[in-house]
Parts: sequence; C-alpha cells; structure tokens
Amino acid sequence: MIGDPSPPLAACIDIGGTKALIGFVDSGGNVLAQERFLVAPGRDLAELIWELADKIRALAQRSGINWHRIVGVGYSTAGMMDVESGIIFASPNQGSWRDVAFTDLLQKASGLPVRIEMDANAAALGEAWLGVGKGADPFVYVVVGTGIGAGIVSGGQVLRGWRGTAGEIGHTVIDPNGPACNCGGYGCLESLASGPAIALRARQILRKGRTSRMTELAGASGVSAETVFQAARLGDEAALEVVEQTVDYLSIGLTNLIHLLNPRAIALGGGVALGGADLLLDPLRRAVVRRVGSWVDMDGTEIALSQLGNEAGLLGAAWLVWNYLDKDSTHGSSSY
Repeated sequence: MIGDPSPPLAACIDIGGTKALIGFVDSGGNVLAQERFLVAPGRDLAELIWELADKIRALAQRSGINWHRIVGVGYSTAGMMDVESGIIFASPNQGSWRDVAFTDLLQKASGLPVRIEMDANAAALGEAWLGVGKGADPFVYVVVGTGIGAGIVSGGQVLRGWRGTAGEIGHTVIDPNGPACNCGGYGCLESLASGPAIALRARQILRKGRTSRMTELAGASGVSAETVFQAARLGDEAALEVVEQTVDYLSIGLTNLIHLLNPRAIALGGGVALGGADLLLDPLRRAVVRRVGSWVDMDGTEIALSQLGNEAGLLGAAWLVWNYLDKDSTHGSSSY
C-alpha cells in the first residue's frame, strides 16, 4: 500500500556487453534482491526499455517488495552520454543507438525518476561509497575486461572532462608500434591487456608451434583469457609468459595513471582483473612500484582488487538514486 512504512529502495540496472544485473538497494548499500540475465546486443530500443521495466517490476513482486517503496532507477551502461540531459549519444553494447533520450524513455516505462551513468563511472562511485575507495580521494576504479576503462572520483564527484570522455585509460598508448586497437589507434592499453588481447597473444604463441596446456583446455570454444589463466595456474610456460606480458602492460598503464592523478587508491575490477587476480595483482603491484618515480608515495597508494566485485556497477547505480534523485528527502544520507 502507499502508506507502507518500510524504508525506500533504489531500483538498479547495470548493463554489460552480454549480461545485465538488476536489483534493489537501500540507502545503506544493502542489496535486498537481484537478478542476472543475458542481453543480446543490438536490441530494439523500445523493446529493451520495456523489458527492463517489466523485469524490475517482476523482481519486486517475486521478492515481496512493495513497488511504492521504489523511489527511483539508477542505470549504468557503457557508452557516451550526457548524464544531465539523460541522452545516450552512442552505446557500443547496443550497436546502432544514436542520440537516445534514454532517461525520458525509461521514466515513461517504469513510472519512476531515472538517473544514468557510464559503467566505469558508476562502478567507481559504488566502490567509493562502499568499497576500496571509501575515504580515499582521489580514487580511480579501473575495469579490465573485454575493454579497459576507468572511473575517476575526486571530491565526491566523477571527473568527466570537458566533453565527458575522461577516464579512457584503455586508449592511452603503451606501445606506438603495438597492435591495432578498435579505436583506430595502435598500441593502446586495451589492445594489449584486455581479455581479447590476452587471448590473441596466446593464439599467436600457439600458432608458432609452442607446446601448451592451453590447447587442450580451450576445447571447441577456443582460447580465451580464462584459458590462459587456467593453464598458468598449472605452471604452463607459454601461458605464464602471456600473463607476465599482461602484467607488464598493465603496470605501464597504472604508472602513467599514478603520475598523472596521484590517486590515494586504485581498485581493479572487470572480468579479467577479477578472474585472474591470483596471477595478476601481486606481480602488478610490484611492477608498478618498480616503475613509478621516486617522488611517489607508494606506501600510501593502495592498489587493490574491487571489494564489490560484479556488484560495483549495481551499487554505483544505487548511489545515483540516493545522491541525485532522493537527495532532498529524509530517506537517508547520500554521502560516502
């Protein structure tokens, strides 16, 4: 009923390349219910928006959550967007989207106020609220997965740059003579250390005739970054070589980031960082310490795995609701 005295909740949607996570989060960051499902790329815009609205309503019903407790929707996705106007200029996950008034459309479908954010920025906000970045300023969340990007939080706000494109660490050049990147450049960090880049480097090694456990582990699905990590854990020399190269490239990227921003903490998230943490994290820390200038206080600079894991974007979407959509209410604090 409308007079339900239960605390209010934020409805949250985090859309990745092929997967989506939806859920309900209270003002303290507690996830009361969530659901993960597949999202096919290139979906019809209206169809996707109404499906998302239907799914959050259905999740509320299954979870026994009164819809009147929901005060807003936070939405996180990859893409170029104007978060103030709610327009998504382009979204690589959805192919042909151009200049979509997404906030208005989702508000009509859900009947709730909506706030949108780029995925890396949302994850950074979530991690700054409840994870590694809590109390750290400046703070950077670096996602290493199918692509590589970063969300930068300073003074409690996302650093966006003039046109909202700040944080594209994946397209900083690590090796000008390196492989082609999907951005049109060469030797970008993303072309050297993302999941597809790791898999490509492994396949190139195998084509040279190297004996490796990666061949049998890959099976019919082909070599992936996870294949490389599995073989490396078994002591496979070729796989360990790929991992070592990946650490080297990532350490250059993080060293550049530290020299530029001097963050108090860096959190690593995304499928590659989380899936290969046991192989990557400690060597990466050591490599960065070796590379940074002597003036950098690395004893006071934290490089850590995301504490929120795959829920970072979801919780960042919740933070958007509490900070922007419900900031004038008495439902709870929006600060972290």
